[in-house]
Amino acid sequence: MKLKNGTKFKLNVELSKLKEIEKEISMLKSASALLYWDRATILPAKAVPERSEQAAYLSKLIHEKLISKELKRIINILSEPNNIKKLDKISQLIVKKYQKDLKKLTKIPTSHVEEFSRLCIKSLESWEKARNKNDFKIFQPYLQKVLEMKLQEVSYIDSKSHPYNVLLDDYEEGMTVESVKKVFEKLKYGLLEIISKVKTTDKYLKSKRQINKLSQLDFPLEQQREIIEEIRKMILVDMDRTIIAESVHPFTNTISSDDVRITTAYRKGQPLFAFTSTAHECGHALYELDFDPKVRDTILFNAPSYGLHESQSRIWENQIMRSEDFWKYYFPRFKKKFPSLKNIKREEFYELMNQVKESLVRIECDEVTYCLHIIIRFEIEVALLEGKIKVKDLPQEWNKKYQEYLHIKPRNDKVGVLQDMHWSEGLFGYFPTYAIGTMYSAMLFKQMCKDNPKLMQEIKKGKVDFVRSWLKEHVHKHAGKYLAKDVVKKATGKYLSPDDFLEYLNEKYGKIYGF
Repeated sequence: MKLKNGTKFKLNVELSKLKEIEKEISMLKSASALLYWDRATILPAKAVPERSEQAAYLSKLIHEKLISKELKRIINILSEPNNIKKLDKISQLIVKKYQKDLKKLTKIPTSHVEEFSRLCIKSLESWEKARNKNDFKIFQPYLQKVLEMKLQEVSYIDSKSHPYNVLLDDYEEGMTVESVKKVFEKLKYGLLEIISKVKTTDKYLKSKRQINKLSQLDFPLEQQREIIEEIRKMILVDMDRTIIAESVHPFTNTISSDDVRITTAYRKGQPLFAFTSTAHECGHALYELDFDPKVRDTILFNAPSYGLHESQSRIWENQIMRSEDFWKYYFPRFKKKFPSLKNIKREEFYELMNQVKESLVRIECDEVTYCLHIIIRFEIEVALLEGKIKVKDLPQEWNKKYQEYLHIKPRNDKVGVLQDMHWSEGLFGYFPTYAIGTMYSAMLFKQMCKDNPKLMQEIKKGKVDFVRSWLKEHVHKHAGKYLAKDVVKKATGKYLSPDDFLEYLNEKYGKIYGF
């Protein structure tokens, strides 16, 4: 459909209509996000069934808005070759993004979206019950239904493509199961080589025979909360746009452009869990808060990929706040808060917090083994979607992979197949983004250090202004304007590769373990 005369005035009228629809969608998504936040933090247990109906209703409204005839009409007009070239750059990107997304969204029935949203609330509740009772069978029928509905969704969108490619596109646009496999194979063998080096050292063998000292010390909850507030202020600066709460699993949730919420969790015997989790979630929050205001309430007000989003949290959690230079600055302050550290020197503390260990739980493991946890999940997901394994066989398959890659076997389902909430919400294809983000973080941080050779000296003094400004300029401000691979290529000159991450691990852990 073409606009008669192609006048700028008529184009502006259509753009105004598009902005109205986008604003409505944005407000509905904000309400949905707020319900999710409430569900994960303070919702009464008996309110879950009603909440599932509320969430399903909002999902239905959002989907109906996205596939409405009016939106399609507007996009068809604006995307005409003679019209789109007259739009400003951001409007062009918005139209092109809708063109791509509508091809997918219009194929999924609204009834399916509504039913799936309702199912996910109940599925998440069943996962929590199964986890608490350490019994996968409680969760199994719900997961089976979630899998069936995701495969049905795939058939609606593109029945000819590999099902994993269709789902992966929601999280890492432009990547395929084959491209992920290729990168993961190189990453896997590089990690196994480093782990092998670590395990042959005297320091590792000695630490394996001992309990980590930090787990035996007293770290009062109130002081942990004070430390967490310091870290939040260091990373985020603007406290008027964020809040923090507690949840079973730490997460970040954007309600609106000036309302980004994070949660953390405290683990007994793991005094640094809340510290690193908070640094991680603050990295996510900072990214969202730094989006270009010009794309507010538009389809571009998102990160282009979950992997790139993860890289922003990993940089703060690992490259900065697990670094030796950071603790040269922060350890004296940390020690004052926790007198139980009086007999532990900074050097020992740094090595203890970066100790490589055989961990069953992904979010509690070290930097060296972390990506193997992700590769295990990726391989299981692909096999599950290809029909090579059944839902009922997941615990056995999970345990087999952990024995093969990490030489440990989960003692129960809670620390095994039930440790993550992702599958309860149908997030198949999400897990690879954690490893992709980890690799991106190493690439971006290496470039950051090249651009400012004195960066680690600044971090040693507690100064992280350059980190914030560099990330905003090279990553954050772009929001969803460009593909993640192109954002990283422009910032570093390279596409996704495990090389910088493996180099980072070899250098850091070679120094710690002496190999």
